[in-house]
Order: sequence, then structure tokens, then C-alpha cells
Amino acid sequence: MGFEYRWQDSEANFGRPVNKETDGGTHITFDILLKKGNKYIALRRKNIPGHENPPEIKDHPEGLLFLCHNLIRYGESVEQCVKRIVKEQSEVNVTDYKVVDLRTVLMEESGGKKIRQWSVIPFIIAEVDKIPEPGNRGSPVSEVVTFGKDSVPDDFAWGKAGLIRKILERISV
Repeated sequence: MGFEYRWQDSEANFGRPVNKETDGGTHITFDILLKKGNKYIALRRKNIPGHENPPEIKDHPEGLLFLCHNLIRYGESVEQCVKRIVKEQSEVNVTDYKVVDLRTVLMEESGGKKIRQWSVIPFIIAEVDKIPEPGNRGSPVSEVVTFGKDSVPDDFAWGKAGLIRKILERISV
């Protein structure tokens, strides 16, 4: 006799991958902070390739600082995902990585549309083989900014400076 678990309390249970955001759906997306030696790295741009502009971009015509960020693909390992996203968005290679936080957020809108989505977000610190250079990485990177654990810049998109400070305060990576 086989066992079949019955989901009763909105536990995480995922269906087949779909090609667009679904109201009431879930997505798994990675926030990846690059690191080389004792320097953390952020990329100044207007948006993440394939994503909408953050609302605060209107006040920052020169762009904002971004982490590498994107969705995991169906069947992809965490290592494959991290290496792919970093390579696509910064053109550098990951030499090591560590999952340092896992958040879940219930989003109420996406890209200006009212859509309720549960976002599961592993936060990764990825050691890279070199500091990236400005250039076109799916969207133009106008500046590469390095900073220390105690000097996180304020102008991160999506208000992530506070989150980065909080994570860096409690880890020793």
C-alpha cells in the first residue's frame, strides 16, 4: 500500500514549472552577493536582466546597486544556479559559495501588476575569481562598487542595503 500525503495547511507544494507569474503561485529566486577577498561587490545598473525596474530608480538616473539575482531553473542544483546567474550577470566565475540566509516574502505585486506570489529567497555569498568590470551583462553595468562589511552603501535597489548589513553583521564569511 502506497503513502500519499494530504496537504491541508498551505504547505509548500509545487506543481509543474510555468512560463509566467501565476497569482497565488510561488517562485524560488536567489540573491547573490559577490565577494573577492575581503571586498564585497555590487553592480550599478538600472535593472536586473529580465526583471522590472525597481520603483526607486526614478530618483536615481545613474542607476542603483544590485546583487546578482534570478530564478533557479527546474532541476538545477544550487551550485549550477549560482554559477550560471553570476556568470550571466557579471562575467566572472564563482570559486566558492555559501548559503547564508533563507527568506520568504509574500509579494502583493510584481512589475506594477497586482499579483500575490510567495517568493522563497536563498541569500548567497559567492567568492569570485576576479572583480567584474563594467559592460553590458543583459542590462548595462555602469559601475562596479566594492565595499567592506562595515561600509555597505545605501543605494541598493529594492531597499536591500539594510538586509545586507543585517546578514553581514551576523555571519563570518
